Amino acid sequence: MKKIYIIMLATAFLAACSSNTTSTEETTETEATVAGNYGDTDWDASEAITAAQMLDSLRVKDSVYTTVSGNITAACQAKGCWMNMDVAGKEMMVKFKDYGFFVPKNSADHFGTMRGWAYMETVSVAEQKEIARDANFEQIDIDEIKEPQEKLTFMADGVIIK
Repeated sequence: MKKIYIIMLATAFLAACSSNTTSTEETTETEATVAGNYGDTDWDASEAITAAQMLDSLRVKDSVYTTVSGNITAACQAKGCWMNMDVAGKEMMVKFKDYGFFVPKNSADHFGTMRGWAYMETVSVAEQKEIARDANFEQIDIDEIKEPQEKLTFMADGVIIK
């Protein structure tokens, strides 16, 4: 009886170990996958306006609710809680509504379409430093941030990454 107990215990231990390996492999595969829908994406991505149209709208309005596409240039390396996007040669900071979702940390160099509010925002020194830390900037570069900055910002309800 003692041998049966030891064999059952060893089998359970081996099963648990092999189960963890599969889980780790699945996690690694999931982390490498960027394409997908994040947040509320119950809208038609084909309705996206060009970045130039969005910028033109912002010249006459303080904010615009729209769908726009562009290349993702960076993402928060701490949690994926923000990303930067190139729109018509301008860098746009993209935040996510109510921190309700995050994007993969390796989203840079992918194409994204998002829906939400575009607006100009004054970004405080403290927030700029936090963003720089999240982007893994060197401390010397972080220390050079000394003034608030006017920045094109987008508060996304959802993002579709291709």
